[in-house]
Amino acid sequence: MATKTKGNVEFDSLTTITEEKESGYNGPMVDIFLPALEDQGQGGMKVDQYEHVTIANERGEKCYKVLRGEHVSVPVPVFVVLKERYPKL
Repeated sequence: MATKTKGNVEFDSLTTITEEKESGYNGPMVDIFLPALEDQGQGGMKVDQYEHVTIANERGEKCYKVLRGEHVSVPVPVFVVLKERYPKL
């Protein structure tokens, strides 16, 4: 199979490389920690460890996934929404 190079990365004809998107947010970030949820159910079903936050305004809609169980930095608007959901945050 033929391989190509882009920068220092080699890839084959079935692989593509996409550029990383900029978040578009240049304001301050807030470090938060959401505790992980325990697995539930008889079969030990896996629980989604992401808290989903959608910020909508006149510029459009932006969706954020905040990982539970780790310290993460989030934009201030996301922190405000999470603070409403979890007052002890």
